[in-house]
Amino acid sequence: MCRPKRRLSECRRGNGREMASPGEVRPRRLVILPIFNEEAMLEKVLTDLLPRVDLAIAVNDASTDRTREILEEWRRRTGKLIIVNCRRNAGASTALRKGYLLVAYLLEQGKISPDDLVVEMDADGQHDPRYLTILCDHYQTRANEVDVVLGRRDFRVYPKYKIFGNWLLTSAASVLGGMRYRDVESNFRVMPAKHFADLLRWYGGYRYSGAFEVGIILGRLGFRTDNSVLIDVPLYRHGAGWLDGFHVLWMGLRAWGRMIFRRPVSDNEKLLEETIAETSFPEENNVL
Repeated sequence: MCRPKRRLSECRRGNGREMASPGEVRPRRLVILPIFNEEAMLEKVLTDLLPRVDLAIAVNDASTDRTREILEEWRRRTGKLIIVNCRRNAGASTALRKGYLLVAYLLEQGKISPDDLVVEMDADGQHDPRYLTILCDHYQTRANEVDVVLGRRDFRVYPKYKIFGNWLLTSAASVLGGMRYRDVESNFRVMPAKHFADLLRWYGGYRYSGAFEVGIILGRLGFRTDNSVLIDVPLYRHGAGWLDGFHVLWMGLRAWGRMIFRRPVSDNEKLLEETIAETSFPEENNVL
């Protein structure tokens, strides 16, 4: 991982907290939230989510509504939010990548622990925050047996063509990653912070490819994923279309090819510097 010119300590002017003493309870719980134009749902999601986590990384993908203002208000109010206000819209998978980079950076800087749990979830209401606790607890009960816990969605509210498409992508990820999945596209994932540096070596990310790519990469890295926990989906949101399915498959094949031919991505350092420049850290000395 690179060391950008603008370090976290410089951004926060000495308000950071170093890694805790061995006696402190571990692991802490962090969440990555990619967000685009979610003003209608964001207040409710944050209300339900923030009491369950120690820190949230909200990646605002150049929203044009009130998302930025809502996030800033909650950052000041809670001291639990790191906000990335992207200068341009680059899609959900790039937003996730920026969140991954910040996790790896915070770990490198000693601001979080290798065993702190990092959760990925959507901010559009499809992921119920109460399952964050369930998934983290499940991981901790199986920490000696698995490396990752990935929620498996209940598809009752999904149209049949979406269920079929998910089955195709899940089957493809299982073959390419060498890991049997039941719902690779869930994107409600828990894993320790220490795994993100390995993931970032191979992850590209384009539009909606994130969950598919990550599933393949983690499988090929040999990380054991538990994809058994069933999660209820409160609502279905229209998003990716059939053309996006081809993009997802293509990006997954590219990630697989990078790993086969040992050609890691080369722009992580540049993207991290961009991300740090876009980031506002908590003002209060109660998180990091």
